[in-house]
Amino acid sequence: MLSCSIGSGHMRASAALEKGVRRLDPSRESQIVDFPKEVSPTVEALLLKVYLDSLKLMPAAYGRIYRMSELQAARTGTSNRISDVYDRLQHISELWATGYESFSPERLPLRSSQTRSPPLRTLERLIHETGARALIAPHFYGAGVLGNYKKQNPGSLAAAVLTDYVPHPMGVPPNLDLYVVADDEAAAEVEKLGAPADRIHPTGIPIDPIFEEPADPAGVRRDLLEFPDAEEDDLPVVMVMGGGLGGGHLDVVVTTLLEASAALHLVVLCGSNEQSHLHLQNLAAARGRSATFLGFTDRVRDLLAASTVLVTKPGGMSCTEALACGIPQVLINPIPGQEEDNAAAMVRYGAAVMTERTENVLGETLKILTSANHRRNMVESARTAHRPHSAEAAARLVLEHLN
Repeated sequence: MLSCSIGSGHMRASAALEKGVRRLDPSRESQIVDFPKEVSPTVEALLLKVYLDSLKLMPAAYGRIYRMSELQAARTGTSNRISDVYDRLQHISELWATGYESFSPERLPLRSSQTRSPPLRTLERLIHETGARALIAPHFYGAGVLGNYKKQNPGSLAAAVLTDYVPHPMGVPPNLDLYVVADDEAAAEVEKLGAPADRIHPTGIPIDPIFEEPADPAGVRRDLLEFPDAEEDDLPVVMVMGGGLGGGHLDVVVTTLLEASAALHLVVLCGSNEQSHLHLQNLAAARGRSATFLGFTDRVRDLLAASTVLVTKPGGMSCTEALACGIPQVLINPIPGQEEDNAAAMVRYGAAVMTERTENVLGETLKILTSANHRRNMVESARTAHRPHSAEAAARLVLEHLN
């Protein structure tokens, strides 16, 4: 699985798919690689730097570039364009790694068509080392390389797993064997990009199979959150997630929700961002408000089951996990482009509301908490939109093609 560790969603989807394969056929071996890092640590570092700097300094510009790249990739042909982008990125990263700054990326020559690019050579090395019979890309970087590899090796099994609700053309080479997508609308978009309809499967974004198993809300309240039993304390739990890269305007969101902390249990999942964790704790203490701030935990399923509302950035994985738990979502601060599309899908389902301003989070949250009809409609919509056993469904498709 040619994954990518920029953000957490691609690796989580890969891990979910690996579990799906293991459940269906324990004799199969799966391996997840951080493909940009395998190609070159400088490529990965450059991707992360450009991505984070763009979102921090120029989010609107990032969104415009994202939309423009959608149009350009769709018009000019996805596979060739992806090959050019990767080749140019490798050239830039090599110069960047040596500290050479005075160059113009537009004037860099592309490699000869007779020369295999570093990503393609890396993929061939991985196949040789592992004997892999199926190649799966849950990230556009690996998907583009798979498209080029498939041209030269038409007998190979290559699949793309899309982890957002609206596909970007850069991640959809039209010559792969399988396309695992979120829903019927995503399937229609992938077909428009040139993929054969019989290869597109709207089985849902693969999430950890544990989300299909019974949860333990009482246990997580007692053991992790240290709340009284629900019989003694019936205050609703509002859970906040900031995203795998630590964004989300959490200061404003948490400050706003702290104003109602006497009427609810506020739980903030900070992940591995220790600096954000400490900062938010200090923020609550300075205001004399109570909240629970958690670092990394493997009990997200139970936490969601114990919560009444989820306030989150609209990452594809987070939204899909919330659908599986039937929890209403208040969506905040989407990354321009892919997360805006995810938010639009959740709103279309009726499972979420999108706040244009973080100051409005409290009002939307209280509306869900206080209106039983509104809350019930959102819960039912989430359950209707959920595609159960998505990881096993995707794994089954791959295994059927292998067999």
